[in-house]
Amino acid sequence: MIIEQFLPAFHYGDATSNSSLAFHKFLISKGIESRLISLTSDKNIIDKVILFKDYKFNSESIKILHYAIPSPLTDFFRNSGGKKVIIYHNITPSKFFADYSEFLTKFTNDGRLHLESLNDSFDLSIGVSNYNAEDLRALNFNNVKVFPLIVDLKDYDKPYNKGYYNLINDDRKNILCVGRIAPNKKIEDAVKMLFFYKKYLSPSIRLIVAGNQNSVPKYFSAVRDLASRFYLTSEDILFTGHIKFDEFLSVYRIADVYLSMSEHEGFCLPVMESFKMDLPVAAFDAGAIRETVGKGGVIFDTKDPEKVAGTLEYLISNGQIREKLINSGRERLDKYAEDSNPGKLLELLNAI
Repeated sequence: MIIEQFLPAFHYGDATSNSSLAFHKFLISKGIESRLISLTSDKNIIDKVILFKDYKFNSESIKILHYAIPSPLTDFFRNSGGKKVIIYHNITPSKFFADYSEFLTKFTNDGRLHLESLNDSFDLSIGVSNYNAEDLRALNFNNVKVFPLIVDLKDYDKPYNKGYYNLINDDRKNILCVGRIAPNKKIEDAVKMLFFYKKYLSPSIRLIVAGNQNSVPKYFSAVRDLASRFYLTSEDILFTGHIKFDEFLSVYRIADVYLSMSEHEGFCLPVMESFKMDLPVAAFDAGAIRETVGKGGVIFDTKDPEKVAGTLEYLISNGQIREKLINSGRERLDKYAEDSNPGKLLELLNAI
């Protein structure tokens, strides 16, 4: 048996890249021939993949396409034979980018069109959440199943960067948002909440936004402009940018609550990361959030800054509720670890 996973890009710290690498390592540990093929790769991890331009076609392999963006891999999978699988990580709807990037608006719209053109190309179609799987079913993909992202949770037990931790550590409580700064993440709603929290509940509060801030520059500028109009300074909002993993662990350790105001999530890995780090989770009900959080955190259906701020203050200050949520998060994480066992994905592949 030979399994080949194809990605448009292989990036350090990227959830899809990490998931494909974790499955690759699992297959090798089972004595199964496995390859990772990518159109591009970050230089520091390029030794882990075969670049697509150097790939030699193998008619006997099971080929897996990790799909989230349009790329030349669409034509490759549409036109090649053999056993083929798609793992669908979702596409951010183009409407979110309309005010910020003509390129990304077209790019995400093309992503949807590419997906639709692939609906009869696969023997097995996997969504990393039920939310994603419903997308595939609506487009009449074949043999639709659900299997979540694979995450090596042991990585989160590694040492954190104490120097970075100490730079942030002070008397403020910290609300954490994780993910690239993009319009669907609705960071502006977290900024509005912070303004209310700081003015009416406690001035000793900070919002930490951990993620790449270069994806949609116009949107990032708009968020910073909004913060300045609310008289929020760099002491009130910390934009970390893309940081090293040990610094990332420091951010999770110093946070008091995880917040998602996002309006589109195909899975939302930071929810699971928060559960692993014993961090209470509060999230707006959108996309796959409800099924990812399960009973492990607080789901809300409002963007009212007063109500969201009040919820966060309750989770931060009430020790009994915090402990209850931490325990609920651990239980949800145990279920996730069971569901994401790579052996189950291998069983799905063996069945085609």
